[in-house]
Amino acid sequence: MRFKQFLSLTITPIFLLSAALSANVRPVNVSYNVADGSSWDQGAERFQELVKEYSGGEYTVRLHPNAALASGNDRVELEMTQSGAIQFLIKSTTWMTGLDDRYQAIGLPWLFPDHETASAVMDGAAGDVLLNDLDQHALKGLAWGVNGFRQVTNSKRPITKPADLEGLRIRVPGIALYLSIFEGLGASPTTMSFAEVFTALQTGAVDGQENPLSLIWSSRFHDVQKYVTLWDYSYDALAFVSSSRFWSTLDEDDQKMFARAAQEAMDFQREVVKQEDIDLVGKLEEAGMTVTKLSDEQLDAFKKALEPVYKEYKEKLGTEFVETLENGVQEKAE
Repeated sequence: MRFKQFLSLTITPIFLLSAALSANVRPVNVSYNVADGSSWDQGAERFQELVKEYSGGEYTVRLHPNAALASGNDRVELEMTQSGAIQFLIKSTTWMTGLDDRYQAIGLPWLFPDHETASAVMDGAAGDVLLNDLDQHALKGLAWGVNGFRQVTNSKRPITKPADLEGLRIRVPGIALYLSIFEGLGASPTTMSFAEVFTALQTGAVDGQENPLSLIWSSRFHDVQKYVTLWDYSYDALAFVSSSRFWSTLDEDDQKMFARAAQEAMDFQREVVKQEDIDLVGKLEEAGMTVTKLSDEQLDAFKKALEPVYKEYKEKLGTEFVETLENGVQEKAE
């Protein structure tokens, strides 16, 4: 009896202490609408690790790929972030055009020549304009990552010239710029949610799609597509944002901690994508895809065909803002 009483006196305080420590850990959620294992997921995992380290375990980060908290619905995911139910969100600039048309300018055809230039511009004046603009949408912009340079896949034939796209049904994000680009090249673009793309490719409802290599691989599009053309036609950045409602509850030290972790996590994620652009070419070939990399001469034909589209959208999206992007590209080249 005395032994049982001893155990009770010993174990109970330990249990209560453990429960108290657990109660003091503050959970936060990070949501993103692509699969686990993707570069987005790897960036989120890095954020998770950094927050644990920098907060001394005060915060624990819960990861939610495939927008699981919002049942895969992008709009609900955004609304949950704005309300504070989701504290952090990773989102592609192609999707964020619904908040501000100027996000389309990031994807203007062949605006950025390489990852280094794109990262420098997004971390500069133009990127700051877009992040600061999020304040009016109940979001706090923290850092830029990268979805990647977008490539095109299809099940019909290699694409080496604009005529090869004629008549192909290509799924694109639901924004005007990408519809105009593929219409300008003679394709038949169509829009649908990202969650529906694999099935649409598998059933032949569409012939192809366009996305960065990292998403082509992590989404297993190589299982339902035969051809991929590497042409780097459009750059797609990722915004790492916080709920303004949640952000306003933090003291200055915690805000600095989360901002630092977000920036370092996205810097890490950028490096993942840059390496994937190298490694995944061979993996896609091993998976049975025919990979075509366009020469400078071949690319010139596409660029010439899309000159009217570039000019049209430069005016639509704001000549001054697009020139801020272009000037950033030029400064990096000098």
